[in-house]
Amino acid sequence: MARAVADRGLGRGAGSRPLAAGAAKGHGLRRKHNRALSDQALATKLVESDLIDKAALEALSARCPDDGMLADAIVESGVMGDWELGRWASRFFARPFLPIELCSPDPKAAAGLEMGTLFRHRIVPLWRNAAGLVVAMPGTSSEAALATISKQAGCPVFAVVGSVRGNRRWLEESLPPAPLPADEKEEQERWSLLFDVGDARARETFGD
Repeated sequence: MARAVADRGLGRGAGSRPLAAGAAKGHGLRRKHNRALSDQALATKLVESDLIDKAALEALSARCPDDGMLADAIVESGVMGDWELGRWASRFFARPFLPIELCSPDPKAAAGLEMGTLFRHRIVPLWRNAAGLVVAMPGTSSEAALATISKQAGCPVFAVVGSVRGNRRWLEESLPPAPLPADEKEEQERWSLLFDVGDARARETFGD
């Protein structure tokens, strides 16, 4: 049921037209009704909607090593709830909200994908069909991350909004761990500091 709903939300229901030739080569990453993904776009929408203080977002954004990791930082710092952020992201970016807790990913969907990419960006492959690969983002992600996965998969990628913690838990429990490259070891320390800064900023802004 969840899969059918997601497919309809991505513009592929029963009787949907096949993708154009360009899409079959991996260029059909985004549909017209989808909006471009970026941390800047997410932050702008959250501030405009009076959901998170601009100063708190700037503090979190400053510590994100890559575009597409702001949602993860927001949830892990406790500034906003996981599913709450997911529902707002679904509205902001016009993508179905399908947390991993409500569906059953096909383990075979990860075939051909680099585990390091999936773990780094907290992206869960859900299933493959004739149109391409459907993945769940941890709230949101970035166009660059989805393009990388599309290249690895050799087909278009269609992203739905998932949950930060649900994605992380599924990756850790369902896929072999990916070794951390030597040049990324410092990043673990930066993330630890990120959450400390986010927690302090959130307490200062919203109170204990």
